[in-house]
Amino acid sequence: MFNINFFLPTKLIFGVDSLEKLPKEAKKLGKKALIVTGRSSTKKTGLLNRTVEMLKKAGIESVIYDKIVPNPLSTHVDEAGELAKNEGVDFVIGLGGGSSIDSAKCIAIVAANKGKIWDYVDVVGGKKPKKALPIVAITTTHGTGTEADPFAVITNPETKEKVGIGYDVTIPTLSIVDPKLMITLPKDQTAYTSMDAFYHSIEAFFNVNANPFSDVLALEAMKRIITNLPWAYTNGEDLEARTNLAWANTAAGLTETITGVIANHSIEHAISGFYQEVPHGLGLCITGPYLFEKLFNKIYSRLAVVGREVFGVYETNEKRAGMLAIEKLRDFQENFGLNKKLREFKVKKSDFEEMAKVAFKIMLGPIKATPGKLKEKDIIEILEKAY
Repeated sequence: MFNINFFLPTKLIFGVDSLEKLPKEAKKLGKKALIVTGRSSTKKTGLLNRTVEMLKKAGIESVIYDKIVPNPLSTHVDEAGELAKNEGVDFVIGLGGGSSIDSAKCIAIVAANKGKIWDYVDVVGGKKPKKALPIVAITTTHGTGTEADPFAVITNPETKEKVGIGYDVTIPTLSIVDPKLMITLPKDQTAYTSMDAFYHSIEAFFNVNANPFSDVLALEAMKRIITNLPWAYTNGEDLEARTNLAWANTAAGLTETITGVIANHSIEHAISGFYQEVPHGLGLCITGPYLFEKLFNKIYSRLAVVGREVFGVYETNEKRAGMLAIEKLRDFQENFGLNKKLREFKVKKSDFEEMAKVAFKIMLGPIKATPGKLKEKDIIEILEKAY
């Protein structure tokens, strides 16, 4: 038995050169936009200037906030939210990877309400926002799926809590997915972001709320990533590979909206909340296989499906097929140098107990959606194996 219930009123425009449709669509949202972006990449590629000029020709003024970092910070969100209020912007554009778009979602809340973003984080007692400025997502990576879901991930640098929020008001009004914007992604980011999308999909597939709709999208996304990541990693300008990865990312974002992830994201959020230099997609790769081994007796039938349909495993015995799926996943990750250990990032074992507590505090939802009843000691065990 299963239930399906999701809400996604985003106008999503997908395809090569789809950025050209921004002026026409942005005109519907107002006369002044806050562009939220990172410190360098959209400047180096010329995308930031290109976007500003496109908006200008449409009669839209731009205000730029360009301090966003990987694993974005609540302090930056609050600062940009005040800027948006003072400038009287009509809508917010997230331009870049998941960090920029997630930040834009949070800034849209702060700009339309009183207080700071942490006042609207439900898992720490915050209230649900009733409104937000319209959000435009223009993604330059194929990893987070944030253009196709209501979720945003933000870190409080004071408490080291990296939390995910998601409300109806943080669903983008407009999302543009143009694979041409992704050809400048460096090799490491190509791998990290693609595997982020892969883990969104495989975790949704194991989620206790998985259903036929999410399963189709999850398997579709995983297969496209396994097939196309090697090509894009070898030749970043392979537009066909980039297009397939971009669609896999968007499909993975939809699976998150319909179903959601499991404890691997809870664990990784704890890791990169404490150690922000750990890239999110890489962190998922480090802990994912260990989690699946821990859950094996609960998920081996579904692992077998992944093994056969995604990795081409020829094995009729479900348990053997399931074990081969984990082995094939590790082999695939090794192609891109993703089977690292936490100690390589100077993670301290003495932090594991507190990290497990934080995972349960701020990302309990995905843990509850994980097959089996994980405890804090299970999280610590997985961290120790990944060390």
